[in-house]
Amino acid sequence: MKQSIILWIAALIISFSAGYIQSTLSPDYPANGTVSMDSGDVSYSFEKVYRGKGDFKVWVVSDFTGLKGILEWKNVDSSNWNKVDMQPSGEAIAARIPAHPPLSRVEYRALLSDNGRIYPVPNNGAVRLQFLGHVPSQLMMFYYITLFAGLLLGVRAGLEGFKDKPRIKLYTIFTLISFFSFTLIFSTVKKGCELGIIGGTKVAPINELFSSGPVLLFTLWIAALILIFNTQKQKLWALSASALTVIIFLAGKF
Repeated sequence: MKQSIILWIAALIISFSAGYIQSTLSPDYPANGTVSMDSGDVSYSFEKVYRGKGDFKVWVVSDFTGLKGILEWKNVDSSNWNKVDMQPSGEAIAARIPAHPPLSRVEYRALLSDNGRIYPVPNNGAVRLQFLGHVPSQLMMFYYITLFAGLLLGVRAGLEGFKDKPRIKLYTIFTLISFFSFTLIFSTVKKGCELGIIGGTKVAPINELFSSGPVLLFTLWIAALILIFNTQKQKLWALSASALTVIIFLAGKF
Protein backbone atom coordinates (compact mmCIF):
# COMPACT_ATOMS: atom_id res chain seq x y z
CA MET A 1 0.00 0.00 0.00
CA LYS A 2 2.77 2.42 0.98
CA GLN A 3 4.68 1.59 -2.19
CA SER A 4 1.61 2.32 -4.34
CA ILE A 5 1.09 5.70 -2.66
CA ILE A 6 4.71 6.67 -3.32
CA LEU A 7 4.38 5.68 -6.99
CA TRP A 8 1.13 7.64 -7.37
CA ILE A 9 2.76 10.72 -5.84
CA ALA A 10 5.72 10.35 -8.20
CA ALA A 11 3.35 9.98 -11.18
CA LEU A 12 1.44 13.10 -10.15
CA ILE A 13 4.63 15.12 -9.76
CA ILE A 14 5.93 14.03 -13.17
CA SER A 15 2.57 14.66 -14.87
CA PHE A 16 2.01 18.10 -13.32
CA SER A 17 5.60 19.11 -14.07
CA ALA A 18 5.22 18.01 -17.69
CA GLY A 19 1.92 19.92 -17.94
CA TYR A 20 3.50 23.10 -16.55
CA ILE A 21 6.51 22.87 -18.86
CA GLN A 22 4.35 22.12 -21.89
CA SER A 23 2.01 25.06 -21.25
CA THR A 24 4.79 27.60 -20.64
CA LEU A 25 6.81 26.49 -23.68
CA SER A 26 3.77 26.35 -25.96
CA PRO A 27 3.76 28.90 -28.81
CA ASP A 28 0.16 29.62 -27.80
CA TYR A 29 1.15 30.71 -24.28
CA PRO A 30 -0.13 34.28 -23.74
CA ALA A 31 2.25 37.21 -24.01
CA ASN A 32 2.19 38.81 -20.57
CA GLY A 33 4.19 41.16 -18.43
CA THR A 34 4.28 44.33 -16.37
CA VAL A 35 5.21 47.82 -17.55
CA SER A 36 6.43 50.44 -15.08
CA MET A 37 5.15 53.95 -15.82
CA ASP A 38 5.49 57.28 -14.06
CA SER A 39 2.12 56.86 -12.31
CA GLY A 40 2.47 53.17 -11.47
CA ASP A 41 2.53 49.67 -12.96
CA VAL A 42 0.46 48.22 -15.76
CA SER A 43 -0.08 44.47 -16.29
CA TYR A 44 -1.21 42.73 -19.45
CA SER A 45 -1.88 39.22 -20.73
CA PHE A 46 -2.47 39.10 -24.48
CA GLU A 47 -3.92 35.83 -25.78
CA LYS A 48 -2.64 34.16 -28.95
CA VAL A 49 -5.64 31.88 -29.54
CA TYR A 50 -9.33 32.77 -29.28
CA ARG A 51 -12.07 30.13 -29.25
CA GLY A 52 -14.89 32.30 -27.93
CA LYS A 53 -18.04 33.72 -29.45
CA GLY A 54 -18.22 37.26 -30.73
CA ASP A 55 -15.55 39.93 -30.52
CA PHE A 56 -12.19 39.43 -28.81
CA LYS A 57 -11.66 41.71 -25.82
CA VAL A 58 -8.22 43.05 -24.94
CA TRP A 59 -7.56 44.12 -21.33
CA VAL A 60 -4.83 46.15 -19.67
CA VAL A 61 -4.90 46.46 -15.87
CA SER A 62 -3.24 49.29 -13.93
CA ASP A 63 -2.76 50.08 -10.25
CA PHE A 64 -3.58 53.75 -10.81
CA THR A 65 -6.44 55.74 -12.33
CA GLY A 66 -6.43 57.78 -15.50
CA LEU A 67 -4.59 55.33 -17.77
CA LYS A 68 -5.35 55.90 -21.45
CA GLY A 69 -4.56 53.80 -24.45
CA ILE A 70 -5.25 52.86 -28.05
CA LEU A 71 -5.60 49.33 -29.34
CA GLU A 72 -4.09 48.79 -32.78
CA TRP A 73 -4.87 45.69 -34.81
CA LYS A 74 -4.64 44.48 -38.40
CA ASN A 75 -5.08 41.33 -40.43
CA VAL A 76 -1.74 39.60 -40.97
CA ASP A 77 -1.93 40.13 -44.74
CA SER A 78 -2.67 43.84 -44.38
CA SER A 79 -0.42 46.82 -43.73
CA ASN A 80 -3.17 49.10 -42.41
CA TRP A 81 -3.61 49.30 -38.65
CA ASN A 82 -7.09 49.79 -37.19
CA LYS A 83 -7.12 52.03 -34.12
CA VAL A 84 -9.64 51.71 -31.27
CA ASP A 85 -9.72 53.84 -28.13
CA MET A 86 -9.49 51.72 -24.99
CA GLN A 87 -12.32 52.46 -22.55
CA PRO A 88 -12.36 52.19 -18.74
CA SER A 89 -13.70 48.83 -17.53
CA GLY A 90 -13.44 48.41 -13.77
CA GLU A 91 -9.77 48.60 -12.79
CA ALA A 92 -8.72 48.21 -16.41
CA ILE A 93 -9.06 49.72 -19.83
CA ALA A 94 -10.28 47.54 -22.68
CA ALA A 95 -11.10 47.46 -26.39
CA ARG A 96 -12.43 44.87 -28.81
CA ILE A 97 -11.22 43.25 -32.00
CA PRO A 98 -14.19 42.26 -34.22
CA ALA A 99 -14.95 38.56 -34.59
CA HIS A 100 -13.24 36.82 -37.51
CA PRO A 101 -13.90 33.50 -39.28
CA PRO A 102 -12.09 30.40 -37.95
CA LEU A 103 -8.35 30.22 -38.79
CA SER A 104 -8.14 33.98 -39.39
CA ARG A 105 -5.05 35.66 -37.93
CA VAL A 106 -4.59 39.21 -36.74
CA GLU A 107 -1.81 41.15 -35.07
CA TYR A 108 -2.48 43.53 -32.21
CA ARG A 109 -0.77 45.80 -29.70
CA ALA A 110 -1.65 48.58 -27.27
CA LEU A 111 -0.21 52.08 -27.14
CA LEU A 112 -0.58 53.37 -23.59
CA SER A 113 -0.07 56.99 -22.54
CA ASP A 114 0.91 58.36 -19.13
CA ASN A 115 2.14 61.87 -18.36
CA GLY A 116 2.75 62.61 -22.02
CA ARG A 117 4.77 59.46 -22.71
CA ILE A 118 3.73 56.61 -25.01
CA TYR A 119 4.37 53.02 -23.95
CA PRO A 120 3.98 50.26 -26.58
CA VAL A 121 2.63 47.03 -25.09
CA PRO A 122 4.25 44.63 -25.57
CA ASN A 123 7.45 46.53 -26.25
CA ASN A 124 8.93 43.81 -28.48
CA GLY A 125 6.30 43.95 -31.22
CA ALA A 126 2.71 43.02 -31.92
CA VAL A 127 1.08 39.79 -30.72
CA ARG A 128 -0.34 37.44 -33.34
CA LEU A 129 -3.81 36.11 -32.54
CA GLN A 130 -5.56 33.20 -34.26
CA PHE A 131 -9.33 33.05 -34.30
CA LEU A 132 -10.81 29.58 -34.01
CA GLY A 133 -14.39 28.36 -33.96
CA HIS A 134 -16.21 28.38 -30.64
CA VAL A 135 -15.40 25.40 -28.39
CA PRO A 136 -17.87 24.88 -25.48
CA SER A 137 -16.27 25.04 -22.05
CA GLN A 138 -17.63 21.58 -21.13
CA LEU A 139 -15.90 20.08 -24.14
CA MET A 140 -12.62 21.78 -23.24
CA MET A 141 -12.97 20.41 -19.69
CA PHE A 142 -13.34 16.80 -20.87
CA TYR A 143 -10.59 17.34 -23.44
CA TYR A 144 -8.09 18.22 -20.72
CA ILE A 145 -9.42 15.64 -18.24
CA THR A 146 -8.92 12.74 -20.67
CA LEU A 147 -5.54 14.11 -21.79
CA PHE A 148 -4.25 14.45 -18.25
CA ALA A 149 -5.76 11.10 -17.20
CA GLY A 150 -3.96 9.39 -20.07
CA LEU A 151 -0.69 11.14 -19.21
CA LEU A 152 -1.00 10.30 -15.51
CA LEU A 153 -1.95 6.66 -16.09
CA GLY A 154 0.75 6.28 -18.72
CA VAL A 155 3.41 7.53 -16.30
CA ARG A 156 1.94 5.35 -13.57
CA ALA A 157 2.08 2.29 -15.84
CA GLY A 158 5.80 2.84 -16.33
CA LEU A 159 6.42 3.27 -12.61
CA GLU A 160 4.41 0.13 -11.84
CA GLY A 161 7.43 -1.90 -12.90
CA PHE A 162 9.20 -0.87 -9.70
CA LYS A 163 6.67 -2.78 -7.58
CA ASP A 164 7.28 -6.31 -6.34
CA LYS A 165 3.99 -7.54 -7.85
CA PRO A 166 3.24 -5.12 -10.69
CA ARG A 167 -0.13 -4.82 -12.41
CA ILE A 168 1.22 -3.40 -15.61
CA LYS A 169 -1.46 -4.88 -17.87
CA LEU A 170 -4.23 -3.22 -15.85
CA TYR A 171 -2.66 0.25 -16.04
CA THR A 172 -1.94 -0.22 -19.74
CA ILE A 173 -5.61 -0.96 -20.43
CA PHE A 174 -6.77 2.12 -18.50
CA THR A 175 -4.18 4.31 -20.23
CA LEU A 176 -5.36 3.14 -23.64
CA ILE A 177 -9.01 3.77 -22.69
CA SER A 178 -8.12 7.34 -21.68
CA PHE A 179 -6.23 8.05 -24.90
CA PHE A 180 -8.99 6.39 -26.94
CA SER A 181 -11.53 8.81 -25.44
CA PHE A 182 -9.15 11.74 -25.84
CA THR A 183 -8.09 11.06 -29.43
CA LEU A 184 -11.22 9.68 -31.07
CA ILE A 185 -13.85 11.67 -29.19
CA PHE A 186 -12.88 14.89 -27.46
CA SER A 187 -9.85 15.89 -29.53
CA THR A 188 -11.66 15.35 -32.84
CA VAL A 189 -14.82 17.17 -31.74
CA LYS A 190 -12.72 20.07 -30.40
CA LYS A 191 -10.81 20.26 -33.69
CA GLY A 192 -14.09 20.19 -35.61
CA CYS A 193 -15.38 23.14 -33.58
CA GLU A 194 -12.14 25.06 -34.05
CA LEU A 195 -12.18 24.60 -37.83
CA GLY A 196 -15.83 25.56 -38.11
CA ILE A 197 -16.86 22.11 -39.30
CA ILE A 198 -19.04 21.59 -36.22
CA GLY A 199 -21.37 24.50 -35.59
CA GLY A 200 -20.21 26.26 -38.75
CA THR A 201 -20.43 25.98 -42.50
CA LYS A 202 -17.01 24.63 -43.43
CA VAL A 203 -16.73 21.24 -45.13
CA ALA A 204 -13.35 19.54 -44.84
CA PRO A 205 -11.81 16.07 -45.21
CA ILE A 206 -12.14 13.91 -42.10
CA ASN A 207 -8.35 13.69 -41.71
CA GLU A 208 -8.31 17.37 -40.72
CA LEU A 209 -10.06 16.40 -37.49
CA PHE A 210 -7.05 14.43 -36.29
CA SER A 211 -3.97 16.12 -34.83
CA SER A 212 -0.59 14.42 -34.83
CA GLY A 213 -0.06 14.55 -31.05
CA PRO A 214 -3.24 12.73 -30.00
CA VAL A 215 -2.85 10.18 -32.81
CA LEU A 216 0.73 9.42 -31.76
CA LEU A 217 -0.29 8.89 -28.13
CA PHE A 218 -3.14 6.57 -29.09
CA THR A 219 -0.97 4.60 -31.53
CA LEU A 220 1.83 4.35 -28.97
CA TRP A 221 -0.40 2.72 -26.37
CA ILE A 222 -1.97 0.32 -28.87
CA ALA A 223 1.57 -0.88 -29.62
CA ALA A 224 2.40 -0.94 -25.90
CA LEU A 225 -0.69 -3.05 -25.18
CA ILE A 226 0.25 -5.58 -27.85
CA LEU A 227 3.85 -5.85 -26.64
CA ILE A 228 2.99 -5.99 -22.95
CA PHE A 229 0.38 -8.71 -23.43
CA ASN A 230 2.48 -10.81 -25.80
CA THR A 231 6.05 -10.60 -24.52
CA GLN A 232 7.89 -11.28 -21.28
CA LYS A 233 9.42 -7.79 -21.06
CA GLN A 234 6.39 -6.02 -19.62
CA LYS A 235 8.41 -3.68 -17.39
CA LEU A 236 10.68 -2.58 -20.24
CA TRP A 237 7.84 -1.86 -22.67
CA ALA A 238 5.74 -0.08 -20.04
CA LEU A 239 8.64 2.13 -18.98
CA SER A 240 9.54 2.87 -22.61
CA ALA A 241 5.93 3.77 -23.48
CA SER A 242 5.72 5.94 -20.38
CA ALA A 243 8.87 7.88 -21.31
CA LEU A 244 7.71 8.30 -24.93
CA THR A 245 4.33 9.56 -23.68
CA VAL A 246 5.99 12.37 -21.76
CA ILE A 247 8.25 13.22 -24.73
CA ILE A 248 5.32 13.33 -27.18
CA PHE A 249 3.31 15.43 -24.74
CA LEU A 250 6.13 17.95 -24.29
CA ALA A 251 6.94 18.13 -28.01
CA GLY A 252 3.36 18.18 -29.32
CA LYS A 253 0.75 20.90 -29.50
CA PHE A 254 -2.23 20.13 -27.28
